[in-house]
Amino acid sequence: MGFSPREVDTMTLWELSVAARGWAKANGAEEEVAAPSYEEHLAMVRAARSLDMTA
Repeated sequence: MGFSPREVDTMTLWELSVAARGWAKANGAEEEVAAPSYEEHLAMVRAARSLDMTA
């Protein structure tokens, strides 16, 4: 991220975490996606099991 060790030492944990999130967002990191519901998960498992993986 470009901080020197001395700069990191002077930061609070909150400041460092906010800087890390901002750096990640500015450099193309994707936002976290919400987990699927239990029903959505089961539907995805059923769909995956129905695929012919031998071809």
